[in-house]
Amino acid sequence: MTRPAPRPPASEGLPRGRGDLAGPGDASTRRLRDALAVLCAIYLVLLQTNLALALRSTVFGAIALVALVLVFRSEARADAALSRPARAAVAAYLAWAAWSAASVGWSVAPRYSAGELWTEVLALGIGAGAILLSVRETVVFRRYVATVLAAFGALAAAAIALRLTAVSWNEQLMQLAHHGVGTWSTHVVIVAPLILLVRAPERAGWGTGRLPTAAAIALLVLALASARATENRMVWPALLASLAVVGAASALRWPASGRVPIARRVIPYVLLAALLAGTLLDVSWRKAESTQAPPQSIERSVAEDPRLAIWPIVRDRIADRPWIGYGYGKGILGPEIAREMGDPTLTHAHNAFASVWLQTGAIGLALFVAALAAAAWRFAGYARARDDTLALVGIAGLAILAGVLVKNLTDDFFFRTNARFMWTTLALLVAFGERRLRDGSLGSEP
Repeated sequence: MTRPAPRPPASEGLPRGRGDLAGPGDASTRRLRDALAVLCAIYLVLLQTNLALALRSTVFGAIALVALVLVFRSEARADAALSRPARAAVAAYLAWAAWSAASVGWSVAPRYSAGELWTEVLALGIGAGAILLSVRETVVFRRYVATVLAAFGALAAAAIALRLTAVSWNEQLMQLAHHGVGTWSTHVVIVAPLILLVRAPERAGWGTGRLPTAAAIALLVLALASARATENRMVWPALLASLAVVGAASALRWPASGRVPIARRVIPYVLLAALLAGTLLDVSWRKAESTQAPPQSIERSVAEDPRLAIWPIVRDRIADRPWIGYGYGKGILGPEIAREMGDPTLTHAHNAFASVWLQTGAIGLALFVAALAAAAWRFAGYARARDDTLALVGIAGLAILAGVLVKNLTDDFFFRTNARFMWTTLALLVAFGERRLRDGSLGSEP
């Protein structure tokens, strides 16, 4: 009697990536992708600090070289294949990048625009593309998250210590270690949603046990304390926006059941929101005290903010060239704005959307918004997935986008290290999400 054929594993026949579940593959390609993951992890750590700039440049050069080799390998390209929504996000980014590059042709400062394009657009695209190529296994994603959060925790602790040990926070020391107050506070907004992933299930996180919970709480405390140390005001509305997205998306994705009282789910969000709002009021009052003669008030501090004088100037410049702008580069009209403001430090629009409009016109702004919207749509798809891990990744991506957009309503940190770190972090979330969708039906979208 012939024995029946053994039943295949439950996962057999499901769409999957070729790197970790579909067979041994090409050994040299796997080694290259593992090396690329190590280099990218080092790069993400170095982006968080203003130290070791020469090392960061060297690492980036190695990333570009290894990524270029992998692009010419069919196995690596196939294993980094993207779904239609993810391809739409990439296409939207490339369209914005192409229009920005075209702006060199009509830029009022062509050499400046060309230099900024290399630094801000091409280098950013190389970093994000390398991340997409590097996630060979889903467990690699957890190593990325652990590396980024460990480096962030150390730098946040250093920021807090610097604030506590100095009579007044030495801006030069802060600039040396953390790129400066505005950049670091924006960095906190980007990293904070990643703390959700510490308690993610399976290989993406460490589960919901006591130790991961304690680690997540410790990281949250470090994030909030280091943000408070910057005395930046807009970091708190930005964190509130991220919290609102996390709360709303979680409520939609995991509706309350009869076994879990609604108060138990809502109270932590309410308490954290109250803490953020209270800190915003405290920071705003301290800002008023430090910049005004008596009687001080928050309303007066807002009314005297120099941004209110910058925005009409920017509006008038946009009106002169509304469709194509003045050419790519955050400081494209820097000398002119500084001259009109009578302050050499005020050189840009202090609003990300106005800044993009000023640089690349209404067409560039539309493409920029389309790139952000396409990324949000991809993360919304993950958030609706049946897989809890993939849903958490989607919610984290949406929270990062919401927080960064709010943070940039009064400044422009889609620039230098903040821009590179944000887009490469979003690329990391997409790399995990796409592999999760390929590796099994649990990750499929509804």
